[in-house]
Amino acid sequence: MLPTILFGLLYTALGVLGFDMSCNSNLAVYWGQNSGASGSLPYQKPLGAYCDDSNVDIILLSFLYILKGTGGYPVLNFANICDYTTNSSVPAFPGTQLMHCSDMGRDIKYCQSKGKVILLSIGGATAQLNSDAATFSQQVWDLFMEGSSPYRPFDDAIIDGVDLDFEQSSQMNIIQFANNMNQLFKSGTRKYYLTAAPQCPFPDANLGNLLAQAYVDMAFIQFYNSGWCDNSKYGLPRWPQSMNYYMWDAAWHNNTFANPNMKLYVGATAGQNAGNPSSYVSPDFFASELQELQGNYTDSFGGAMLWDMSWAYGSTPNYAANAKQALMRGSKCGSTQGNCCSSKVPSPSLSRRRRSS
Repeated sequence: MLPTILFGLLYTALGVLGFDMSCNSNLAVYWGQNSGASGSLPYQKPLGAYCDDSNVDIILLSFLYILKGTGGYPVLNFANICDYTTNSSVPAFPGTQLMHCSDMGRDIKYCQSKGKVILLSIGGATAQLNSDAATFSQQVWDLFMEGSSPYRPFDDAIIDGVDLDFEQSSQMNIIQFANNMNQLFKSGTRKYYLTAAPQCPFPDANLGNLLAQAYVDMAFIQFYNSGWCDNSKYGLPRWPQSMNYYMWDAAWHNNTFANPNMKLYVGATAGQNAGNPSSYVSPDFFASELQELQGNYTDSFGGAMLWDMSWAYGSTPNYAANAKQALMRGSKCGSTQGNCCSSKVPSPSLSRRRRSS
């Protein structure tokens, strides 16, 4: 009994014991768009329902898809969860379309207590990228992190960072936004992460300059819906020998990225119709692909990313569990540090291509 108690105390003290960015076996999953429902799968569950599962390390809340909506505030969309347009019990803050998602706030804190990193993904396929970097970066800090605002969608819950999933050209200077966020992170009392979700063709048309000019911790590369560089092409001549992950790894070693230690994740659709069906690979195929890449690219490889939670957990076998088990067979952890702008210990208290919103 004593070892169990000691382990529990250690787990509580470390807070995010479940996530170590230096490991090559992390699994990130997008949650929020309920895309499995379009494939006749059960609706996605509330966020907290997934957080007792140790297979997932990072959960990306998708999406904040309108940067500047009514009243100058951003707009969130989590499909069947916290939707004020279909559920009168979900309020929107006065004069805005910004939802007040108290249940999600409680779930975020619960998930963080279980060692999960919770990121807010900004963008998506139908995003309106219509704000300015200075205003929007301060809003994100005030609404979702350690800033102050009367309008807090998740109440006192604080997310662990932001993910940039820009699938079109942006009216906002994304590099300035990222640099602003990294500066704001420095003022915080915990560690934050800035991530991005580029398409697999290198360099990505919408996020390539960001990765080259701003400090990004992790790149969740979408190896789907792009045709020639999809996971379904893995193992064919010219891949990975001359294209796709090879190119990303070569750029990593050539110091192409502003963060020379940025971790690269292999993204996949977790269901036949989660994206373009031709992009999909079976759980066993993806597991073998991950193990080979993990073994061949020991420096840059960080793990896997899945779109999305509803497909991963609504399918048999569980796509997330299968991927995580494969990653753990070759799991190694190094000494890579976290965000450039904070060395503080996190405190757990204070939803392709094409993706819909």
